[in-house]
Amino acid sequence: MTTTTLSKWGNSSAIRIPNQFLKRLNLQDGAEMLIILTPDNDILLRPMTKPQESNEDLRTHMKMLLSKIKPDSPRHEEIDLGVEGDELI
Repeated sequence: MTTTTLSKWGNSSAIRIPNQFLKRLNLQDGAEMLIILTPDNDILLRPMTKPQESNEDLRTHMKMLLSKIKPDSPRHEEIDLGVEGDELI
C-alpha cells in the first residue's frame, strides 16, 4: 500500500500517482481515467479501457485468418468423447 497527498491544482484538487503504479498499468500522462465514488465513500480510480473493436474490424480480422487456411492444410479426425452427465442426444 502506498499513500499520497491531496494537493491544490487550480480550482480543483489532485493526487500524484506513484511512477511504479503508472509503469505497472502502462499509463502515461494524459491517460483518461474513470473516477468512481462507491456507496462506502471510497474513491476508485480506473484507467479507461480502449473502445471495443467494431464488428466490422472483427469480421475483417476473421477473413484474414481464414484466408491463411489452405485446402491441403492438415486436418484432424473427429473425436468422440462419449456422453457425460444428463445430456440428451
